[in-house]
Amino acid sequence: MYDLIGLIGVIAYLAAYFGVQLMGWSPQSPRYFALNLAGPACILVSLLHSFNLASFVTQCTWLVLTLFGGWRAWRRRQAAALAEGRA
Repeated sequence: MYDLIGLIGVIAYLAAYFGVQLMGWSPQSPRYFALNLAGPACILVSLLHSFNLASFVTQCTWLVLTLFGGWRAWRRRQAAALAEGRA
C-alpha cells in the first residue's frame, strides 16, 4: 500500500512536469500547484513504511518550496485585485 501511495506521488510530479513542459501549463496554475503538493505528500506517506533520510529531506524541501511559491502567487493575485479595485 505504501509503495502504491509513493508511486502516485511520482506520477503527480511527472504530470506536473509534463504539463508545464509539453502542454503549456503555467507554473502558477492551480493544477500545477496541486500536483506539486500531492507529489511530496504521497512520497512522505510512503516513507512511513521504509524511511530514507535523503528522500525525506528532499520531499520536505519540495513541499515547503511549493507552499511558499503558492503563498507568494496568492499574495500577488491579492495585490493585483486590490490595485484593480482602486483604479
